[in-house]
Formats: sequence, structure tokens, C-alpha cells
Amino acid sequence: MDMTLDRSFDTDSRVTICRRDGSEAPARLRLLGFDGCEFDTDVELVPGEQVSIHIYRMGSIRARITARHDRVVEATFENECPV
Repeated sequence: MDMTLDRSFDTDSRVTICRRDGSEAPARLRLLGFDGCEFDTDVELVPGEQVSIHIYRMGSIRARITARHDRVVEATFENECPV
């Protein structure tokens, strides 16, 4: 069994925060719930900012930043999904 694919990823890069301007930043997921999540990141995100959270092997979901405390960021998932 070849495990090189899994070794190529750093554990912190399994969650990526994608901003509306196209920039991306790594994050570490701390809490994942039905309505939102909490993660650590070095990127300055402001409450109200819309982002897309990509979780490795799970996909992406749109979210809105609700709070930031030092490196810990809280976000709620967008309920409306325009097609």
C-alpha cells in the first residue's frame, strides 16, 4: 500500500479558508457542528466576512465569520444557497 499521497499533506493544511478575493489560507479545525465551526488561523478575518471553508476529503461550505479571539475564529454556515 502506497501512503505517499497522505504524507504529502501537512495536518494543518487539511482545512483551507478561501476568501472572496481568491486568496487562500491554511487553518486548523477545532470544532465542527451543524450550524458552524471554530478554527485556528493566522489570517486576519473580520466579523461579517464571507468565506468558503474547504475541508480535505469532505468538500467546501460557505460561511460567514461571526467572531475572532486572537487566532481562534468562529463562523456560521450560510443557509441560503443561490443556484
